[in-house]
Amino acid sequence: MRYQYESKVRPLDFWALSMFRTYHSLVGVCNIVFGIAMILLTLRFWNQASDAVQALLFLACLLIPVIQPLGVYLKAKAQVSLIPKGTMLVFSEDGIHVTLGQQQEHIRWDKVKGVRREANMVIVYTDVNHGYMLTNRVLGKEKDVFFRFVEEHTAANTGTSRASKKRKKCEK
Repeated sequence: MRYQYESKVRPLDFWALSMFRTYHSLVGVCNIVFGIAMILLTLRFWNQASDAVQALLFLACLLIPVIQPLGVYLKAKAQVSLIPKGTMLVFSEDGIHVTLGQQQEHIRWDKVKGVRREANMVIVYTDVNHGYMLTNRVLGKEKDVFFRFVEEHTAANTGTSRASKKRKKCEK
């Protein structure tokens, strides 16, 4: 099998990934609790508060649902500006071939650390902190088949294949 894609990462893709990870963690739970508490606090004390306190309460109510996502989007926009345009990724039986202009790199499957589905995208990790994002928009109808293909080729590296999971259970 061979899959070829052009990396087309937009700021919205990074934003969606960041928001997905935030709200699927303890930080996200704290954000939700804080946001609800601020709204309830504002409703309770609005009539009794001075204009300055009302302004602070209003800003606090905007912090989680408006200001934080806007800040995350601005950070995502900066990240996308650092990504070179025109990166071609070819996934084949012998690994990942990355082409950027005249530069080429080959990454063998045993060097790939894993693959994950997150927030409408597939991320192929080349190390603990770095990887290639392929959105469902780029993958199209091949997303499930592609994910299984990469998962099969990286399972030996990550210990996530069904056979390795059974071995681990038997060893315990």
